[in-house]
Amino acid sequence: MFDRGMYAGPVGWFGGEESEFAVGIRSALVGKGRGALIYAGTGIVKGSNSSLEWDELELKTSQFTKLMKPEAPVLAISGDSRKMDRGGW
Repeated sequence: MFDRGMYAGPVGWFGGEESEFAVGIRSALVGKGRGALIYAGTGIVKGSNSSLEWDELELKTSQFTKLMKPEAPVLAISGDSRKMDRGGW
């Protein structure tokens, strides 16, 4: 089973008489002094062009990367994210 981390998890709030929730399809987990894990995805289906899907993913995450101005290159992590050392995230 693939660990999606925070991707596609519920984001919202409960209030006294109302609440609101959405599905977090683009999000980031920011660790103070640790950098950030950016979550986004694409829909790979029969007939998909992997290069175009990668371009779409880059576009989806571009606002996060611009906002955070990474000092090091942004690396793509694929496969089982449970194997990734989150260092206490």
